[in-house]
Amino acid sequence: MKLPVGESDFQKLRQKGAYFVDKSLFIKELLDHWSDILLITRPRRFGKTLLLTMLRYFFEKSDEDRTRLFKGLKIYDTPEFREHFGKYPVIFLTFKDVKERNFESALENIRGLLAETFHYFLHIAPSLSPKDRHYFERVANETASKVDLEKSIKKLSFYLSNFYGKKPVILIDEYDTPIHAAWVKGYYDEMIDFMRNLLSAALKDNPHLFKGVITGCLRISKESIFTGLNNLSVCSILTRFFADKFGFTIDEVKKLLALFGMEDRLPEVLNWYDGYKFGEHTILNPWSVINFIMRKRPAPYWANTSSNDLIRKLLL
Repeated sequence: MKLPVGESDFQKLRQKGAYFVDKSLFIKELLDHWSDILLITRPRRFGKTLLLTMLRYFFEKSDEDRTRLFKGLKIYDTPEFREHFGKYPVIFLTFKDVKERNFESALENIRGLLAETFHYFLHIAPSLSPKDRHYFERVANETASKVDLEKSIKKLSFYLSNFYGKKPVILIDEYDTPIHAAWVKGYYDEMIDFMRNLLSAALKDNPHLFKGVITGCLRISKESIFTGLNNLSVCSILTRFFADKFGFTIDEVKKLLALFGMEDRLPEVLNWYDGYKFGEHTILNPWSVINFIMRKRPAPYWANTSSNDLIRKLLL
């Protein structure tokens, strides 16, 4: 059995036959949640991107048969699977690589990301009015202005809702990465204004939205980046929502160790990596646990996966 070290795409993981700790009931819990829009904050390397791509492959309308990706998982035999699987257009954006040295370069990176997203839906362009088609082409061809970009996700959700007759799902991964980079590198005010306008336009009072999920490590609250989003639910590590869906529970770690004949090393794993309480659940960092099993020895694997520039700057 393969271990998915560094693999954050659900489809690739399942196609490779890699081991997957079944978190698919995250989908049911999301559908049952009262809020249309959820901000889920978790530390880095806790599976946020993997679960967000799982949502994408679950909800997204597609010409390919994705049923096999979910066979054998807990969500497969639920009423939610039959009602919602493959029924929606999905807007998926990840800001994980937006870490430029200045705002102009960061905006160019984001312009490219939004162009890729619009290209993904290029087949709907002929159905648009001339005015909307012109706007669509500006974004897709990377000639859109900053103001155009700020409205882009909301406009795309409108186009998709009309084309498919179904409100889209909006998934935004690592929304805080550009803001973190901007704080460290000195263009925070410009970036926070842009991201506030982009996300507020997409999520605030948007009638063309079925569900929205935003993930990140940080909750940016001082400048009220989500001002006015009265249907936003913030699900941090302190809340009960999705508490066991990111990271590994002790029972999940036990099963994983048993699969690789390492049951006797549970005390060692707990001694090194048992350091989190999410809601009422004791949670272990999956990156560290998987690397422990692969390398057969403990080490501070998680500590070397990202910089601590933000903390260093705040302390100086």
